[in-house]
Amino acid sequence: MPESDANSLCRECGLCCNGVIFADVQLRRGDNAARLRALGLAFAQKSKAGAEKFKQPCTAFAGCECKIYSERPTYCRQFECLLLKSVKAGETNSDDAVRVIRSALRRVKKVKRLLEQLGDTDDSVALSKRFQRIQRKLEATPLDRESAQAFGELTLAVHDLNMLLAEKFYPAP
Repeated sequence: MPESDANSLCRECGLCCNGVIFADVQLRRGDNAARLRALGLAFAQKSKAGAEKFKQPCTAFAGCECKIYSERPTYCRQFECLLLKSVKAGETNSDDAVRVIRSALRRVKKVKRLLEQLGDTDDSVALSKRFQRIQRKLEATPLDRESAQAFGELTLAVHDLNMLLAEKFYPAP
């Protein structure tokens, strides 16, 4: 698969940059944290091992494109989701990959809609963290019927999204 075709799939998707697949990304040896900060990346607290990491959704991600593509961190340069690897290996054709991506994006949209319905509108936080935050909030208070219904739908929607991500996107350890 030509690199331009791979980039085209990535620009269709963006799940590795928009806070759906990852909550944060750890810098690697050779990454210049000061330069990345100057380029606008928002950093999270250091990992337990003391490594720097930046938050997802990535602040350099706009319109399904990376604003710092030529200077992006090492992990971003090296990452390929399972779907992209499958297309590059000739196991999945590009049209089928686009259908999978669009299905994932519809599921993300549903999760976001339900989060908003339950009061979480903060798109600057990774989707998994938003779900955990709303879950803690709702479990700590009595729920009215409408909120309980929406939370049940949200839980199923997150599960549905996670099943697709696990099957088609998450890289093997």
